[in-house]
Amino acid sequence: MNTPHPDAHQEPPTLSLKSGGWIILAACALSFVVLIWAVISQLSSARPIGDGSDISSYQFDITNLSVPPSVMAASGNARDFLHVYASPEVIPGTDILAYNQQRRRPWVVTGDRVIGIEVNGKARAYPVHCLNAHEIIQDSIDDQKFTVTYSPLADAPVVILPDPELGQRDFGVSGLLCNSGLVMYDRDSETPSLWSPLLGSSIAGPLVGTQVEQLPIVTICTWRDWLEQHPDTTVILPDPASTKRYKTFNYDRYFNDRSDSLKYPASPLPAKALAGTTLPRLKSRVVAITAGGVRQVWPLSLLVQAIENEGAKEGSIELMQAGVPLEFIVRKLPQSVYVRAKDGSDIQVQPMLFFAWWCKHPDSSEQELVRQLPPNAVVTPRAD
Repeated sequence: MNTPHPDAHQEPPTLSLKSGGWIILAACALSFVVLIWAVISQLSSARPIGDGSDISSYQFDITNLSVPPSVMAASGNARDFLHVYASPEVIPGTDILAYNQQRRRPWVVTGDRVIGIEVNGKARAYPVHCLNAHEIIQDSIDDQKFTVTYSPLADAPVVILPDPELGQRDFGVSGLLCNSGLVMYDRDSETPSLWSPLLGSSIAGPLVGTQVEQLPIVTICTWRDWLEQHPDTTVILPDPASTKRYKTFNYDRYFNDRSDSLKYPASPLPAKALAGTTLPRLKSRVVAITAGGVRQVWPLSLLVQAIENEGAKEGSIELMQAGVPLEFIVRKLPQSVYVRAKDGSDIQVQPMLFFAWWCKHPDSSEQELVRQLPPNAVVTPRAD
């Protein structure tokens, strides 16, 4: 006789709180809580303003826009996609070698381009690669506040001084472009105005048409040339929170593109009958100099060619502009120029790409453009 196995007719085991079911229950409850938290966080978190393509998505009032809508464009990035660098730390320029030795990658070296300014008789340098990643730096020297701006696609620095009535404005990166240049907005205003440093004014909003006061002389030259001319200069140090960004933003390929194609709209531009004949390329670097009440636009290619004709890649050019003796310290690589009035006369110096200058001064650019050096120019080559 076969005897059934004692477990043959037993019920299968069931899961109970005592037998470990509480673990699964707790895991499910925890998962539910995490899911709810994620949904709430997603709904409550501040989403970027601006979708990168539709200007209206940036939520600025442009009903009174003072420039043609066709010259406005979304940059492909949201509002505030770049971090404004405020109150950067500085060190004496003569200390930069020791500072570089403490870093894995040097911060600024002799051949790097810098934006150089003088405020209250004190010089300061801002590496271009730093401004590529910020485009706006809020700074001060002594008690003088100012805003250093840079439009990378126009290679154009503009330094804005506080308005005597409005004071120092808290500018932010709008995410929009005007004539391929930076457009800022008032971060401290519920109804912000839009500002174009290249045009030197507000282009939309409550303060439309308001002009900005600018530092008259802004230089882009190599760190070596700036330090030689200003041995007491200071130089800003990097923002620790932006280290990775400094490696990301580089516009050399755009500058070196000889097709003259602009990534974003700009208008007006030279007529096709003029372009490529008597005028520089659209993305040629120029420096506009006002001296003796006369403004002239000097292509850097013309200055470099004069140095190359002497068998050198760097040197100086001395000449007269409206009775003011000027000295140009010229370098081919990287292409740059430092300009000064030898007699200490007040001058204005503004560098940018040729297309950006033409957009700003379409009625006078052709007449102001220098096509050849004057007979009184003295070219002195310098050994590398």
